[in-house]
Amino acid sequence: MPDLIRHPVYSWIPAYAGMTTIVAKVIIFFLTVLLMVTCAEISCADEFKDETNRLVRIHSVPRRIVSLAPGITETLYALGLENRIVGVTTFCDWPAAARLKPRIGGFTNPSIEKIVSLKPDLILATADGNRRETVVQLERLGLPVYVTNPSDTRGVLRSILRIGEITRQEKNARRLVGTLQKRLDCVTAQTRHRDKPRVFFQIGLEPMVTAGRGTLINEVIKRAGGVNVAGADLANYPRYSAEGIIGASPDIIVFAPMINDNKLEAVKRFWKNFPEVPAVKNRRIYPIDADLINRASPRLFDAVEIMAIFFHPDINISATCCPNDIPLSGH
Repeated sequence: MPDLIRHPVYSWIPAYAGMTTIVAKVIIFFLTVLLMVTCAEISCADEFKDETNRLVRIHSVPRRIVSLAPGITETLYALGLENRIVGVTTFCDWPAAARLKPRIGGFTNPSIEKIVSLKPDLILATADGNRRETVVQLERLGLPVYVTNPSDTRGVLRSILRIGEITRQEKNARRLVGTLQKRLDCVTAQTRHRDKPRVFFQIGLEPMVTAGRGTLINEVIKRAGGVNVAGADLANYPRYSAEGIIGASPDIIVFAPMINDNKLEAVKRFWKNFPEVPAVKNRRIYPIDADLINRASPRLFDAVEIMAIFFHPDINISATCCPNDIPLSGH
């Protein structure tokens, strides 16, 4: 038998066995690579906890995204995801290209039928604006709905990172957040040791409403180096009488016209009746774009810089705080 095994006819067996081992290793390598690519595409780690502590299962790298809030739409554009957006609300008007996207209805009353027809693989909503019933209804239809819930600048930055994560745009999200944080830090550095003016933020005229403690507006006023006269109010949007405003004695009044120029003129005429208010006496009444300060998006940081200039006119935000890659939209 040993002589038979040494016969030339059987001399190929060891070589074949070695070749089989090499082929097997190559096959295993390519199968591993294929598995990794497949996992990346179908998202092996496809379960995320959103900002309201709901578990959301996203079955693929999102390619068809529906946005249920203007701030979310702005964030998606800032992350370079405009080509994946298949639906937005009628209020999503910035950047201008967003107006060309298919409309799914209003902010609080989107069309479920229209959303379903767009076949989204990810729907992004916000706890502050979208109704819970809408989220539940979409969820019952088997659609993945991720809900954001930022209440301050830190929360906005966190939401940007999370949206970047679930859309596989982590690098862009980290870069954007780093730039926005740098801008915020710069404003803080320039205003930290200055006197903090008392600020009344006016929303509407009849009734006169302002922003209380738990609002983005209150956060922006603080970040810009001011003190919100309603910052201790537990109500998010308390009403103020003219007497209450006189008693608060604001140094600065900021108002956000949400309708048209006629509204602006009405506000100006109203304040002429109260010359004893420091802000009126010193002509420190300023308008600001309501969209900048009401939307939880990267443009909120524009609002911080604009307000800082209102409060401290001698600081030079544009020259020192704003990197060229994220231009200001409202200065």
